[in-house]
Amino acid sequence: MEVLQLISSDQIHQHDLNFREKEAIHLNGGEEILCCACSKSLLDTSFYCCGECFFFLHETCAKLPPMIKHPSHRKHPLILHPKSPYKTNQGYCDMCGLHILNFSYHCSDCKFDLDIDCAMLPRCFIQPESHKHHFTKWCRSDPFTCDFCGTYSDRSGFPSENLLPWNCTNCHVVVHSKCMSLPFTIHVPQHDHPLIHNYFIPESQSIALICGICDREVKREFGCYSCQNCSCLVHANCAMDNVSKVGQKFWAEEIETIEDHLLEQEIEHFSHPRHKLLLVAHHEDDHEIKTKCDGCMSLISCPFYKCLECDFSLHVTCSKLPKQISHPLHEQHPLTLVRSNENLVFQCWACWNWFHGFAYHCRTCMKSFTIDVRCALVNPFEFYHDSHKHPLSVFTQGNNHSQCTSCSKDHLMYKLLRCKEQCPFALDYGCATLPRTVKYEYDDHSLVLSYHGDGNSNLHDDSNGYPYCDICEKYRDPNIWFYGCPNYSECPIYLHPECAHGDYPYVKLGSSMKGTYLHEHKALFHPK
Repeated sequence: MEVLQLISSDQIHQHDLNFREKEAIHLNGGEEILCCACSKSLLDTSFYCCGECFFFLHETCAKLPPMIKHPSHRKHPLILHPKSPYKTNQGYCDMCGLHILNFSYHCSDCKFDLDIDCAMLPRCFIQPESHKHHFTKWCRSDPFTCDFCGTYSDRSGFPSENLLPWNCTNCHVVVHSKCMSLPFTIHVPQHDHPLIHNYFIPESQSIALICGICDREVKREFGCYSCQNCSCLVHANCAMDNVSKVGQKFWAEEIETIEDHLLEQEIEHFSHPRHKLLLVAHHEDDHEIKTKCDGCMSLISCPFYKCLECDFSLHVTCSKLPKQISHPLHEQHPLTLVRSNENLVFQCWACWNWFHGFAYHCRTCMKSFTIDVRCALVNPFEFYHDSHKHPLSVFTQGNNHSQCTSCSKDHLMYKLLRCKEQCPFALDYGCATLPRTVKYEYDDHSLVLSYHGDGNSNLHDDSNGYPYCDICEKYRDPNIWFYGCPNYSECPIYLHPECAHGDYPYVKLGSSMKGTYLHEHKALFHPK
């Protein structure tokens, strides 16, 4: 019998062990040989054996890790014991309740034991390629903390599908639906080494429990990513946010900037195939331009493209929007740039405004996802707004602030851009995309949006304790955003944002729709 490999481990056995191929199993006249670790047959397996005593181990059992971290015992690591650690030589597995005959994993502090079978069940992340775990939906409605990312979810209101709890029947862990597919190993731009997912950080492991990305505490008892080469720890959600940012080509970068490119004097655009569009580089008075861009439905400004034969105009940036994007608010399918016509009006799934103009639209889903170009160009990973000093993100973890700072409305179903630094600050998409200035027919100046509620007011409120809106003449909360004239000493005009823009600011006035089931003639749209 050829000896292929020799190993020595005082922890497992006092003598050297020889490796044998599975063909050489016929020992002692065909007597069945059992593994001294798991008590299972060595038939048709490779194994290690002792040349001095009757001691055999499966190849896999001989290579059992001397220490493991197991989700059933999160306080301490478990140490491999080839013999019972108890004086009576009796031990019971704390997972299956069966008597432990041979090797076991043991915690001396807590007197906690696992037999080999339970300890080495294929666990989530341990064998992600070769073993598929079975998850079942957790039907209980009480709050839970995800074992994989450590995020607490109270399940109030209308929780996202990504945050619903699922239970692994193998590992007995409860996780978010989005966390079932977390990768075992990742790379983040903030760290030079690969990071590996851990169920928990044992109490015996002395390490600074600070996330290497957000500088906040990492909880020992829940999942995180850690470095095998140094003491770096990273929240699972912080890691995945940054992995997404690295892997996600930012769609706004595809839009050519006006400064870096020589503008074409004449273009053809898919949204207006009948005529060519000519560049309007300058206008004698931009304030006199009252045309809206037919792409984003915002007031046009120079330079822009205009059709000389009909009423159609486009911002230069809107003329250069990419035809297709991948958007993190709808990761399932790519979104295609489409244009509404006068007989069709869209509703944006981000801000819920009705609108004409351009939209990014999913052509695959039954319930088609549609987002207007204003919301599509908001970076959901890291969005900076003049009203707040910190970046905002739709994917901010640990910040459950549900009230929009701009309008003070509670939003349970809407997407909110929350402060990544955990400030009690959030914006819904409608408020995040409010234009900085608006025109008001009774004021020669453009009215400016004031962020009065955030303490960063860029406009003086000179309402003398009687705040009201000059359009609806109703009370105006001075602690939330408003439009006002910058020349307040001469023009003390203050407007609610909804009054300044109207109920349907992005629907084209005078557009028509014909529905034979409604009325025999075309119906024209007019604001109330």
